[in-house]
Parts: sequence; structure tokens; C-alpha cells
Amino acid sequence: MENVIFVKKYTGNDEAFSINKKEVFRYAGYFGRDYSEDDLIEEVLWEVTQNCKNALSYRVCYRELDLEWDNGLPKLPFETNSKNLAKCLEGSCKVVIFAATIGLEIDRLIARYQRVSPTKALLLQAYGAERVEKLCDVFCIEYENNVAADGLFCTPRYSPGYGDLPLAVQKDVFNLLECEVKVGISLNSSLLMTPSKSVTAIFGLRRNYQTTYNKCEICGKKDCFYKSAVKE
Repeated sequence: MENVIFVKKYTGNDEAFSINKKEVFRYAGYFGRDYSEDDLIEEVLWEVTQNCKNALSYRVCYRELDLEWDNGLPKLPFETNSKNLAKCLEGSCKVVIFAATIGLEIDRLIARYQRVSPTKALLLQAYGAERVEKLCDVFCIEYENNVAADGLFCTPRYSPGYGDLPLAVQKDVFNLLECEVKVGISLNSSLLMTPSKSVTAIFGLRRNYQTTYNKCEICGKKDCFYKSAVKE
């Protein structure tokens, strides 16, 4: 199983993929106000989501690997001394490395909106961010349900570029998962992914359930705009 790259595709039409409007507005930077009853912003959000909902392509590729430890650090298929990642994976006997994307069409729509309506472009950017995070959530919850029979639980996921895990790890993840071939995600020389609404992440499988914690607690970044908003 360790040498197999698995691919999953989702339609995005079931209840698990319902839109979290609060998250969309958070990604758009609308902090401190409740837009749930703002008819105008609701109308704009409805329009942009309707225009792209059938264009999204929910895909994930992943590998599951046995995990060993050395001096408190996980022995992964790439070199890293990330203490944040070690904390996230603490107690794990296996690790899952995955890449997720909602496809390229939303990037084309964002570019089109940027020429005619910055507000719509902003909301579509935020909607795309919420969609790919929702895809990651669905995949991780589904994975935990599948391994529950083996007495395993999933840790929170952790991505390259967060905390002390270098963004350069993206190269290793792409090599491991063959992302471009499997799900159509490419990586440029600046380590940016195309499609832009794509995520790579790592989570562990451990036998002892531990209360989950807010992912911001692991990151360690003190000046994050979004972190302060989450606390509010």
C-alpha cells in the first residue's frame, strides 16, 4: 500500500459539501460584521457560486505510509526538523500525505470577474478557498471513518508553509504523489500551485484518541490576520 498513490473524486453535490458562508466571508476579510442577513452581499455570493458550481472538479490524491520516530521527530520520506509537524503527528503509527484541488475553471472565472467586478472576484476567491478546505475536511473525516474499524484516529492536518514546516517541502510532496499526473496540480519555481485552489497536507493515524485542538495553536505564527479573527 505504501507504494500506491490513490485518487478520489467527489461530485460535491451531497450534504457534506454544503457551503459555510461564515468561512467564505472570513476568507474575504469581512471580519466583525454579520453578513448572513445582508441581502445585497447574499445576492452577490449567490450569483458567483451559481456561475461556477458546476465547474468545480473535486479531486484528491494520497499515499498512506508507516511512520517511525527518531528522537521525537517523525521519519518521513523527506527531511524535516519541524517541531510543529512533530507535535501534530504525535503518537502516530502511520502518516497520510495528500493533495487536493477543485480544478482550474474557478481560476479562469476569477480572472474574468477581476476585469468587471472586484467585489465578485473577491467573493469568488474566498468561495474557492472555502471549497478546497471543505474538500480537505470531507476527505479527512471520510478517512477517519474508514480506519475506525482498525482502532485508528486521525490527527489534525498540517500543510507545508505553516509554522516551521518549510514551503520547500512542496517539492517532496509533489514527487511522492505525482500530483500533476494524478490530479492535474502543477508546481512552479516559486512553489505556487496551479490550480490556485489546491492544498497539500499531512496527517497522522494514531491508536489513542486525543482531543483535537485549534490548528492555529500548532502554527506558532503570532501576527496572522486570520488567527486573530478566529479568536474573535
